[in-house]
Amino acid sequence: MSQHSPSRERRFDVLVTAGKWSGPALTVLGLLGAAAIALPPAAGRSTLTWWILSSALAPERVLPLVGLGVALALVDRRYSLGALALFGGGVAAGFFGKDWLLSALEAIPRATSHHFLTGPISSVTVGVALVLPGARLRSWFLLIAAVVAGSMLAVAIEVTDPSLHDVAIPLAGVVVGFWIIAAISLTARAFRRTWFPVPARILGSWLIAIGLLYGGASLIPKQKSAFPPPVEPTPNITPFPGPNRMPPEFQRQDGPGPGIPPAGLQQP
Repeated sequence: MSQHSPSRERRFDVLVTAGKWSGPALTVLGLLGAAAIALPPAAGRSTLTWWILSSALAPERVLPLVGLGVALALVDRRYSLGALALFGGGVAAGFFGKDWLLSALEAIPRATSHHFLTGPISSVTVGVALVLPGARLRSWFLLIAAVVAGSMLAVAIEVTDPSLHDVAIPLAGVVVGFWIIAAISLTARAFRRTWFPVPARILGSWLIAIGLLYGGASLIPKQKSAFPPPVEPTPNITPFPGPNRMPPEFQRQDGPGPGIPPAGLQQP
């Protein structure tokens, strides 16, 4: 029995080490994949790669998912797995109930021109989950925030999908979302310290501020300028003389007519 215990301990240490570095490895692999997509010239990019760079990896999509990954690392593992499962359920609910969600979000003024405010809603909800005091309260609210973030991600994928029928784009959006959450959560949990809740609350306050500022700016109607637009000067175009007409500079103001040259320029 004692002969097998060292090998078991070595396997356990290997598993612990692999679990600790799985988050950074996943982060590096994702960044290398994003770089491989971004390096080719823009003219050679497909619709899928263009959408990933412009929408799936946009700051308003990435920041709430980063905050959700940090929040998952701060709670108990049971709540973390439950919140991750609820995030997936929220994504599914967002895809299947997109018509109801879009009709509900359409009631917000000017929401249709700002991706139905999916980014601000996710940022504020996840930010609240990070700044709430007490581990128990934060853990319970995190479950709600995960559902909201998942459903808003699905709605954002639907309203930014340029193909309207290509399955690869929604699949890529979901994979990118889970990748961001898993990479941040595993990394933060592996290297967690006692002072981690302090920067997590700072991140949460930033997310709330960003969501409120962006959402509030979207609700403000555009003001019309009090000054009229400048009037462009009319170009001074000299008409080209016809076959029986002298140029204007050779015509007399009191001359006999437009088709008769002045006396000094008449032909002999």
